[in-house]
Amino acid sequence: DGGAVGLAFADTLLAETTDATITIVDRHGTPGGHWNDAYSFVALHQPSAFYGVNSVPLGTGIKDTHGVNAGLYELASGPEVSGYFDAVMRRVLLPSGRVRFLPMTDHLGDGRLRSLLTGAESRVEVTGKLVDATYYGTSVPSTHRPKIDVEPGVRLVTPNALPHLARAPEGAAERFVIVGAGKTAMDVGVWLLGAGVPADRIAWVMPRDSWLINRRTTQPGMEFFNDAIGGQAAQMEAFAAAGSTDELFERLEAAGVMLRIHRDVRPTMFHYATISAGEVAALQTIADVIRMGHVRAIGRTGLKLADG
Repeated sequence: DGGAVGLAFADTLLAETTDATITIVDRHGTPGGHWNDAYSFVALHQPSAFYGVNSVPLGTGIKDTHGVNAGLYELASGPEVSGYFDAVMRRVLLPSGRVRFLPMTDHLGDGRLRSLLTGAESRVEVTGKLVDATYYGTSVPSTHRPKIDVEPGVRLVTPNALPHLARAPEGAAERFVIVGAGKTAMDVGVWLLGAGVPADRIAWVMPRDSWLINRRTTQPGMEFFNDAIGGQAAQMEAFAAAGSTDELFERLEAAGVMLRIHRDVRPTMFHYATISAGEVAALQTIADVIRMGHVRAIGRTGLKLADG
C-alpha cells in the first residue's frame, strides 16, 4: 500500500539499509492511500510537523493566523498531504533506484498481482518480507455504502459531495442533517458553518458524545512547552489520582488536556480525535442535536433511530 504507513516504512528501510529493494503495490492511482478518497476539505487533526515520512518534512512550520485553528501550527489540507506523498515518491523513493511503485494493482496473495486497469496478472518475487501496510484498514465514507436502510428519493451524500452541491441535479439544500459523531462529522459541521450555512439550518444526529484531545497540547516548539509537556505531566497526575474512568476524564478536562463539545453531556466515547477550542466553539452553535442512538433507517419523512 502506498499510503502513509507504507511510504513511511519504505522511507525508513531505505535510510537504514544499503541493499534492500522495495516493491510497493497500491490499488490507488497515486500515492497517499485513503487521502485519495477523502473529502476535499479534510485536513490533519495534528500539526503538520508530526505527520509524513522521516526524510521529508511536511508543511512550512508556520502558525495559522485566522479561522478555528488560529494561533496554532498549521494543519496540512488533504490536497497538501496528497501532493506531499506524491513528492516523496517522485523525489525520494523512486530516485533511489531501490523502489518500484505499481499503482492500480491488486495483490492477490503469494506474490500474484492483477492490474485493476487491464486485468492482466503477473508475479513479484518476495525475497525478504511481505509487509501488509493496509493492516489498519483505514476507510472514508465515500468508499462504502452506509449500513442503514435508505428510502428511494432521499438525498443522501457523503462529505465528498458537499462542495459540489451546486452542480447536483437537485440543486441547493434547504437544511442539512449530519449523521455521526466522529471527527468526520465534526469536520462537516465546521465546514458547513464556515461556508455560510446558518447554524439553525443544521441538525446533528449524535449517537454518542466524545472526549477530544485539546490540540493546544499537541503543539511543537518551546512556545507551547507548558501546554505540551505540562499536558503530559497533567495526564500522569490524573492517572494516579482518578478513582474511575469518568473522574479521569473530568480531571483531564480541568487540566485543559481534554475538551468536549457539550459541557452538559458526559461523553461515553474517546477515539483520540484532536480538536481546537475554536472548532468546539463553532460546533456549539449547532443547537439541534439529536441523541437517540444510531440511525437505523432514513425515510423521506424522518429518521428511524435506535431509541425511536
